[in-house]
Amino acid sequence: MHTIRLKFIKVLLFLAGIGFFLHSVSGQSVNTEYFMSSSFTKTSFNPALRPEKGYIGIPGLTNLTLAYKTNTFNLDHFLFPGVGEKGKSGLFLHENVSYDDFMKGISDNNYLDMGVDYTLLGFGFYVKDLFLSFDVSARANTTTSVPKAFFDFVKRGFALEENGTDYDFSNLRVNANAFTQIGIGGSYPVLNHSLVLGAKAKILLGIANASLDIDNMHLILEQDNWRINSEASLRMIYPGMQLTYDQDGKLKELGSGGKSSFINGSGFGFDLGATFKPGNYFDFKDNLAFWDGFTVSAALTDAGFITWNDKTEYLSAHAADQVITGTGTPPIDLNSDDALSDLEDYFKDALSLKKDADTGLKSSSLGAKLNCGIAYTFLKDKLNVGFLTTNHFSPVQTISEFTLAGAYRPFSEVELGLSYSFVHGESKTFGLALHLGHGLYIAGDYLVPRVNSDFIPTSTKALNIQLGFAIPIGAKR
Repeated sequence: MHTIRLKFIKVLLFLAGIGFFLHSVSGQSVNTEYFMSSSFTKTSFNPALRPEKGYIGIPGLTNLTLAYKTNTFNLDHFLFPGVGEKGKSGLFLHENVSYDDFMKGISDNNYLDMGVDYTLLGFGFYVKDLFLSFDVSARANTTTSVPKAFFDFVKRGFALEENGTDYDFSNLRVNANAFTQIGIGGSYPVLNHSLVLGAKAKILLGIANASLDIDNMHLILEQDNWRINSEASLRMIYPGMQLTYDQDGKLKELGSGGKSSFINGSGFGFDLGATFKPGNYFDFKDNLAFWDGFTVSAALTDAGFITWNDKTEYLSAHAADQVITGTGTPPIDLNSDDALSDLEDYFKDALSLKKDADTGLKSSSLGAKLNCGIAYTFLKDKLNVGFLTTNHFSPVQTISEFTLAGAYRPFSEVELGLSYSFVHGESKTFGLALHLGHGLYIAGDYLVPRVNSDFIPTSTKALNIQLGFAIPIGAKR
């Protein structure tokens, strides 16, 4: 029975995980890097944040960032200690794990955000007061939002309550993008160097995209009958995608083996930002030295879109007010070896996705970010402290993050960072950063996860890491 239930999960995750075909883990620097004076990657937070020196990135080693954030998808919610044989841990499907114990850890809206940002080539340099940069990066991100009823169904299956059961899968959403980015940025100080204005233009070459939106889907079980109401849309494109439709125009099979093209779309994006040092602008007289240490910043990054190529096979399908009914219980034998394929067919029929008549160009947004921060430098520029707020406006979920951090530079070639970050007030932990010279670094906002007695990070709801290497050029600014 447990084997069949595990098959259940695979089928249900098909609905919540279409975007994961990208195998990605939203591409931006680790927050701790914002406070590191020797960082050359903090321009990704704000194009007006200028590095101390120019740099030439080592091809393939310039920068790699991996990250995930969630409010539910961590082991504490799915692995329960002491419920298995001889006191071993067991999955939430185990008969010794009650429905209430499992569901109390599930939110009304459960999200998972994963991203990778890999800089293939990058460099930056100063021309007098003007700073210019160029980079080529490969990026991928997936954001998923899953309603509570999804987990209810996984745990209980086709359970029939006295007054009937209504599983509401509405607002299940997945969005995924994979693309190559070519960026050209610049920044310049004005107003006696108190205000720095920065901008970055991005040429985007789309590789793959997936977007699943289930606006309305109810599985209703009653004593002698059942029915499914659904309204959903699915858009997808990836190299080699091949689609099969039946005679009614309904999606029959989604597979590979079709025409393959690495570039399936193109678009444009931009970053805009500014930093302001009040001590350079206002006359604070006797308090001038105190105000000299303050820097405030604000930026909008990753604003942009990708338009997908209509010359490559593109899936655009929807289900509008679809209703499926039946008598008794849904015709699926949970103990059958065919349960997996039966469930897959069952949910395909439930969605009943039909090809859209509109075959015009489709576009998708990057998911803009708003970053605002304040930092204060003292002890002859050896210590930098402050806070940073970031808001990621993905097509699926808005994720807010807050970081308190400090960076200490005991020697010119060594800088250490310590941060405390949390996402939506849910995931809270310390981060660390180490910079050697002006180009070798490793950092993370959530590198000190909480662990269980077996030293497994079961409660971790966020984890990221950033590392890279570049050669500094020019004099220190």
